[in-house]
Amino acid sequence: MQTQHPYNEESNSETLSLIGRIIQHATLAPNHEAIVTPDYTLSYSQLAQLIANQAVSLTQLGVSENAVVGINCANDTEHLLLCLASTYLGATSCTIPSYERPEVQQSVIQKCNITHVVEHAVALNNREDPLSDTPSPTRSSNSACLLFSTSGSTGEPKLVIHHDSDIVAQGHRHIDSTQERFACRATVEHNFAKRHRLYCFAVGATNIFLGEKLDSIVEDCLSLNVNVLHVSAFQAQELLHLPNIGQLSNIRLKLGGSHVPEPLREALRRNITPTLQAGYGTTETGAIAFTHPEDNEAAESVGQALPGIHIQCVDLNRKPVEKGERGEVAIRCKGLFRGYLNNPELTNQRVENGWFYTGDIAYLDEKDRIHLCGRSDDMFTFNSMNIYPQEIETIIKAYPDVIDAVVLPKPSETHGNIPVALVVYNPNLRPSLSALRKFVEKQVGVRSPRQYIFVDKIPKNTSGKISRSDAASLTKKSGELRETLISLVDDNSLKEAGSQVVKAFIKGERDLSFGKLGMDSLARMNLLVAVEVNYDVVISPQELIRLRTLGKLASRLADTSETSLDNAQPIDNELQFEYIPQTEDEPPYSVRLFQRFIRYCKTATQLNQIFSDLEYRLTPLDVAYLDNAHHQKALNIHTDNKKLDTAISHWLAETKRLMFKSGNKSPEPFSFKRITHDIMLFSNGDYSHQKRLIIAFTPRDAPHMMVPNAVLLQHIDAKKYDLLTIAGVHRKNYQFGKLPFGKRLYQLAEWLDNKMQVKEYQEIRMLGFSSGGFPAVVLGHLLNAKIALSIGGRMHRRKYFMANLDQILTLKKAYKTGSCACTIASHSAGNKRDQKFAKLLAKTCHARRVTIDIKTERLPHLPLRRLIERGELATYFAHTLLTELDVLSNNKPGKIEEIEAMCFPFNDTSFHR
Repeated sequence: MQTQHPYNEESNSETLSLIGRIIQHATLAPNHEAIVTPDYTLSYSQLAQLIANQAVSLTQLGVSENAVVGINCANDTEHLLLCLASTYLGATSCTIPSYERPEVQQSVIQKCNITHVVEHAVALNNREDPLSDTPSPTRSSNSACLLFSTSGSTGEPKLVIHHDSDIVAQGHRHIDSTQERFACRATVEHNFAKRHRLYCFAVGATNIFLGEKLDSIVEDCLSLNVNVLHVSAFQAQELLHLPNIGQLSNIRLKLGGSHVPEPLREALRRNITPTLQAGYGTTETGAIAFTHPEDNEAAESVGQALPGIHIQCVDLNRKPVEKGERGEVAIRCKGLFRGYLNNPELTNQRVENGWFYTGDIAYLDEKDRIHLCGRSDDMFTFNSMNIYPQEIETIIKAYPDVIDAVVLPKPSETHGNIPVALVVYNPNLRPSLSALRKFVEKQVGVRSPRQYIFVDKIPKNTSGKISRSDAASLTKKSGELRETLISLVDDNSLKEAGSQVVKAFIKGERDLSFGKLGMDSLARMNLLVAVEVNYDVVISPQELIRLRTLGKLASRLADTSETSLDNAQPIDNELQFEYIPQTEDEPPYSVRLFQRFIRYCKTATQLNQIFSDLEYRLTPLDVAYLDNAHHQKALNIHTDNKKLDTAISHWLAETKRLMFKSGNKSPEPFSFKRITHDIMLFSNGDYSHQKRLIIAFTPRDAPHMMVPNAVLLQHIDAKKYDLLTIAGVHRKNYQFGKLPFGKRLYQLAEWLDNKMQVKEYQEIRMLGFSSGGFPAVVLGHLLNAKIALSIGGRMHRRKYFMANLDQILTLKKAYKTGSCACTIASHSAGNKRDQKFAKLLAKTCHARRVTIDIKTERLPHLPLRRLIERGELATYFAHTLLTELDVLSNNKPGKIEEIEAMCFPFNDTSFHR
């Protein structure tokens, strides 16, 4: 295991020993915090004693300086203590990832020649009384080895050998001072996090361990006084979606592990903290460079080399190149690794004359900033031209609504390797392939990808780096799937598209939308059934609608990480209703109805269609009944079909999860009554004159508000409100504003007044979503409603000028004819079309605007869904649809009111006539 170090001189000095450093800190600053968790704190004196105590336990297991200790422990502090105790004894230690499959763990044991596997730190369990009567074992005077696995983004991971003195030598490049209180989102089972935690101990800083929940990261950082937070690019994007992330403005945010594009850096500086540093390092060297927070010209560089780092870019002959010229990055520094385990050939190849050749391609600018271009392993030739994927990926990701991308080679006997791009696009928008091509070609020229494949996600490893080998297999699978998918599409649909278009699709030269194929609902259902039977993949009708094209369906099937219900997200069985009233001797009607429907199901796809049909009529009580029956194994009559059982479990779990976002675990006791085919009444049976009625208009061609009615009803008090949903108002000739209830909405108002006697209710409140916003506001005035709330209401498209004019005139006429005490136009901040309708309501009906903070999210026209997901719909309703008018009346016209910690600040003009 002891290999010759290529640069550092051997030394037994305490200053170069990791354990010696910890003992030194324990002597000079015994009370300084070494480890802080939400549950306990350890000082350096306590840590030093615990290390010695744990070393006693390891010696009792037979661990000595000749042992190789494999640490299979997911608990961060226990893992570190086991690592430090092994180092104390001079043993070699490495991580056996607990999250990996048993066969992978066994492979690590064999590669590392592990002699002892440990899973728990006994000493940490006795931390309240760290002093031990057992004498501490003699600390080894030899350097201990630590094995770290590289990320393995381009092939099989390599095992890097470090001495503990190397960790000490690297530490100052990562940790500024003993006052640093460092936290990161990764666990110590990951290479970078483990090394960085050890750097903290080497320097005498404080390791902070945050809670596991992302939602609590801000609170944890503030309460534990974190001043440095390290995250990957992906984790940084997650932080941006936290509503209170701006409270971390005084923190230093460090980014590493993968490429960080400039738009992401700007978003982090603007929304979190200006003290931002993007870094670059390797497992073999530790940190190499970090950007300076005040360097406004750093662009997408990783900054200048850190003190003590000698860097140069070299050509294929390892001769230095000029500034601005691309070459392989070579590093010379203290703390360099000792070699690759059991691979001296690779060690000699990568280390020469004290220089480590990283395999990274980069160039230095005029201020010696490092600009990474990718890996030399990733570089490929296309018609004798060098293609650096990362450069092209950066440009693709700069295109609006592209979320992620990777560029890969497609072998060609004629052209060498043809560049192909896997692209993750905003799932709620239709990608324009021609526009994306032009955008990339304009900046890349002849090196631009010749094929674009849209996928759900890019395969990445645990470090957040692209797994190019897995991504390459996706391109192959996707190419094969295109041809086989065509065979599953019915002949009539293929004739509709045309033979030339179909051939182009198979070659990957173009995509095929389901609209272009002319597939009706039956044809789409048959396609999904065929997909399930042939590929063992269950795709719901809703997911197929989101996919939109046959090419996206092929990419979805190519992603083996989501190929079956068995690999779906785990079911949360802890979400149980507190009380389920049931007075009938036989099963409730909803259970009997479901049992009748499922008799006709042979596949999970068919069952998913039934879920879609049921969601508009089920009440919270119905969901509770179905959930109870499913726990009693009374729903699935096809007991031998496990896929149906799994599909039911996931559907119920998802519906319950959204319902419980209301904070109410008792199902609201609504009952369902069909008035006409498109009109449904949800009530608990109380007399109408004692209650309020909410009349809700659904979007075009939808039976509910784009969320199950049970979820919406769970946010409404059944004792105070009834809900009347009206669908299909725009079904006939929607574009020209002609309605099934006569030529105008006045006939519908008259029908509601006479047939439903809505004015017998204590008061009426109107709710309209999307295209339902317009009739909700008009009917609100005609029926003298107290509140009319339009959520995401929208105008017709520009080409329907007369229909838009008709809407404007109808709104003005309704405003003058009737009276609505309060009109609210609500819309998401990221949807301009919805904003225009809100402005129209403000002008014609003096509506007050309420903006919902959905700007960069993927569902700008589905604010209800996003509010529910964020657990904010109940509060939103409390300030809009379900508010008391005396609260609203306190808002003077023109006043701007912001609700603290809310995502929907009020703005604009007056509420009242």
